[in-house]
Amino acid sequence: MADIPETLQAGLEHHRAGRLLQAEHMYRRVLQIHPRHAGAIHLLGLIAFQVGKPELAAEYLTEAIKIDAFRATYPADLGEIFRAQGKIPEAIDCYRKALSLDSEMADAHNNLGTLLQAAGSPTEAIACFREARRLRPGYAEALGNLGVVLQAQGQLAEAQAALEEAITLTPEHAEAYLRLGECLQVQGELLNALACFRKATRLQPDLAAAQCRCAQVRLAQGDFINGWRDFEWRLQCPQSVDHGALTATWNGADLHGQRVLIQAEQGLGDILQFVRYLPLVAGQRGGEVMFEVPPQLIPLLEPSGFKNLVPTGEPVGECAVHAPLLSLPRLLGTTLETIPAPVPYLSAPPDLIATWRAKLAESPGFKVGIAWQGDPANALDRFRSIPLSEFQPLADAAGVRLVSLQKKHGLDQLEALGDRLGVVRFGDEVDEARGAFVDTAAIIKNLDLVITSETSIAHLAGALGAPVWLALSTAADWRWLQNRDDSPWYPTMRLFRQAQLDDWSTVFTRMAAELTALVAEGRSHGEKS
Repeated sequence: MADIPETLQAGLEHHRAGRLLQAEHMYRRVLQIHPRHAGAIHLLGLIAFQVGKPELAAEYLTEAIKIDAFRATYPADLGEIFRAQGKIPEAIDCYRKALSLDSEMADAHNNLGTLLQAAGSPTEAIACFREARRLRPGYAEALGNLGVVLQAQGQLAEAQAALEEAITLTPEHAEAYLRLGECLQVQGELLNALACFRKATRLQPDLAAAQCRCAQVRLAQGDFINGWRDFEWRLQCPQSVDHGALTATWNGADLHGQRVLIQAEQGLGDILQFVRYLPLVAGQRGGEVMFEVPPQLIPLLEPSGFKNLVPTGEPVGECAVHAPLLSLPRLLGTTLETIPAPVPYLSAPPDLIATWRAKLAESPGFKVGIAWQGDPANALDRFRSIPLSEFQPLADAAGVRLVSLQKKHGLDQLEALGDRLGVVRFGDEVDEARGAFVDTAAIIKNLDLVITSETSIAHLAGALGAPVWLALSTAADWRWLQNRDDSPWYPTMRLFRQAQLDDWSTVFTRMAAELTALVAEGRSHGEKS
């Protein structure tokens, strides 16, 4: 037994120096003397984790915990292994166990905070990051994490302060500049945000997220030449379009009749906006276009004249080249002045339009379709979606009848407030049998106006050539540009912007006044067909 401390110490020295084989040999010698030595088993688990064997590492750590259930570092390290494996609930349990044994572990608080944030528990995550910061003043990583989760919760002043402190502590940390830039971008401070993103890219040129953020600001400023170029960095970010086994990327040259595969990417709204480019690839570059698209959109796109639609994941056949959908503006040289905006480029079946006209005739008045809630999975949804209660001034406008265009997310608000606002609802029958947006498109063709938050409904209405008012927060997306109340992408669209983040009341008061005047003047935009 007397050799154990010396042998273990020798193993630790090898371990710290990166000599893992020698370290493992020492730890196994300890176990030859003392087969249930928890410390040696724990350290063998760390080596297994370092060499890419997380399952074996978890077995070692679990055994160490069984032997010594009061050593906080063991469950903490097991939590890190589970986190690396994506086993979030198991990792959370381990960190909670570790902190129950030793509440002074700053790293464990920080790591638990990141897990809780990922698990959708931001309030607990904030508490963890604050505790890590208290335990270790100047803990830059915890400050950065605190800033990110505070930003997501709309606590922007405190988020900005935490991120600025993190940068002061680690001025060469590109990620901190990226997160501060994002915080400023949400508040509409695009010039300051761009300065942060540029600093991040100087410190770490391959930081794709920062490069893509630079592109978004440039696009919002109308600098399409540099913006589209830098926007290609999005393809280096997680969840970008999958090129599969394709090798030849189209460079925008004349295709001379060759087949080109265009791949849909990002959200459904992005597809509805940029599908306008497909005819240009054929008309201007002479390509035979194959479009790989989510299958639920095919029933909308095919009757609108888009051909050669291939459901995502289905065999495409041989193509000479390929390109992601959102690369087409760059490849075709789009500038602010040459945005292709012939609307409508989407349509609804005439018989379906007639069917919905009959149903809507039961609700007389100036009909305004509304959508208020985007996808909660979007990091900026907290700022862009609008509480349904904010639509009350529209419902109060004389002669106006609100019609719900909302699907899936946000319907709980409709249940709570729909009667108070007099909202016309059609329920699950919309778009269920015919495909995404097909019924909705027919409904929109029977409305006098659409008013929506930043959702795919805005793109659908714009592509249909319908009158649409879009309510934008200070965190508005790049595609709506800056300081404009119109959109070069959609000629029938008007933009209503927040002056201050979260101030929807002013936006809807203005909308209601203009809507009242519109109804009073009898400008119903004509008979729908």
